[in-house]
Amino acid sequence: MRGRHKKWAAPYLAEHPELVLAPIDPKDPFFEAPSLALEIGMGKGDFILGMAAKNPTVHYLGLERDSSIMGTAAKKVEASALQNIRLRAADFDFAYEEMGSLKFDRIYLNFSDPWPKKRHWKRRLTTKERLLKMGALLKDTGEIVFKSDNVDLYAFTLEQAPLAGFSILDATANYQLLPEDVMTEYEKNFRSQGKAITRIRMAKSTAKSKL
Repeated sequence: MRGRHKKWAAPYLAEHPELVLAPIDPKDPFFEAPSLALEIGMGKGDFILGMAAKNPTVHYLGLERDSSIMGTAAKKVEASALQNIRLRAADFDFAYEEMGSLKFDRIYLNFSDPWPKKRHWKRRLTTKERLLKMGALLKDTGEIVFKSDNVDLYAFTLEQAPLAGFSILDATANYQLLPEDVMTEYEKNFRSQGKAITRIRMAKSTAKSKL
């Protein structure tokens, strides 16, 4: 679901190059941290802010294609004064070309657009082709963590993952929040409505499970 257009958002993002990257530069010292994480489709930033606060030694990069939504997230990040977050207002396919040699320990896919119509399935983030790109951005021991309220996208992702060379470390159609995890705005709303949350952890097939 797209947010309401905010005229102030694009200028605000442009005025904060120390936080909002345009473009992503893999040689930026920010990415020299020993542990890197990427959230694709970060929405209003609740998840990335919570994770960055819990894990101050991990550096987080958040992608969001909607500049109005990104504007709201960027304001939250600026107000938090956390130094281990950077943002990019771009979709994954575009940002992938910029990330180049970057290697992440974890990639988070939180409540991605399910694109429910059959003719739109190629737009989903978890197609084989996009998962292959994500695999190229992962360290050998890295993981992708997927959460959704949409059971069809959950099933689709379980189907596509092995086609892209991933092993399923664990998967559940009724995920109970773990202490180290953080809820997104969507997850809070869905749980308040009694909706079940699905979750998948996957890794390159050569990686060992950390269960």
